[in-house]
Amino acid sequence: MTSPQVFRVAVLGGGSFGTVLANLAAENGHTTTLWLRDEAQLEDMQSSRENSRYLPGFRLSDSLLFSHDLGAAIESADVIFVSIPSKAFRTVMNAAKPFLRPEQILVSTTKGIEKESFALMSEILREESGLKKIGVLSGPNLAKEIAARMVSGTVIASTQPDVRERVHQVLSSRYFRVFANSDVYGVEL
Repeated sequence: MTSPQVFRVAVLGGGSFGTVLANLAAENGHTTTLWLRDEAQLEDMQSSRENSRYLPGFRLSDSLLFSHDLGAAIESADVIFVSIPSKAFRTVMNAAKPFLRPEQILVSTTKGIEKESFALMSEILREESGLKKIGVLSGPNLAKEIAARMVSGTVIASTQPDVRERVHQVLSSRYFRVFANSDVYGVEL
């Protein structure tokens, strides 16, 4: 029997959903870094092992790493989950661009459409990164339910089978089911 593969994961965004995804990946044994723009929030989360702003009372894995340095968080990652509010999504992806490598996987978890361009987040990922391995993650789920380890599910949509498989390997657990689909726009909308 082969042991599960360990991946390097970065999650951009310290809101409730980004936090639970980072925690899931870390609990699943993957080297996981949660990037936060707000340095004070990062310091609080690092010392308390809790996201008191968005998920009070939910203890974070001791193996979860934190970073305020965007480049350091993503440059060595195999899989990058982008959990940034839609209004800042393009700006953060533009700042991340110099640190991205062609083989990396980018997955949007952000709902919404960019106000100025009417672009979906997957389209922004493609435009700003130039990468081919793009996916979107969508519910039905709630961060607080995932944090409470209630059985819930999500869908990873990508035209690339290896993206779907890798996200499944990173996030699946006994209480979090990951289903696959190739209809990126349908899942995203």
